[in-house]
Amino acid sequence: MWHWALPGIVLATGIIVHGLFTGRLTLVLTWLVAFIIQGQLRRWYFGTSWIVPLTPMTSAAFMVFTLYMIPDPATTPVRPLRQALFGVAVAAVYGVLLVNHVVYGLFIALAIVCAMRGVGLYAWAAWRSLRANRQEPYTVSPEMAGIAKGGATA
Repeated sequence: MWHWALPGIVLATGIIVHGLFTGRLTLVLTWLVAFIIQGQLRRWYFGTSWIVPLTPMTSAAFMVFTLYMIPDPATTPVRPLRQALFGVAVAAVYGVLLVNHVVYGLFIALAIVCAMRGVGLYAWAAWRSLRANRQEPYTVSPEMAGIAKGGATA
């Protein structure tokens, strides 16, 4: 049981830091819960012991991933609901990668979800820009129409 104690303490202190200072507690907790759920779904489907999908949680890579990579402010949402969806998405992609025997699934899952989020945000901004341009009548400034300041051009 001691092999769970040190990772548990590290994880608990990291969660406290994210809860008090970074505003990413929702993301970290949702990621952990979704990781456990997807692991138990795989356990149920493949008929393994309940503890097997939880063993990655004792590794240093999982701790670094959970406490430093998942809640990175530059790549994660700010609003709590979006943070929760982000954490669930990373866990779901990780589960799919693991079933397909992809190595470094944690990091690849995060990269895939971040890329999908980036493409989605870009598409959303482009759509809003097009929509705003369509709603406003297009006006041509005198400079663009070929009329110089101070008089007409030939």
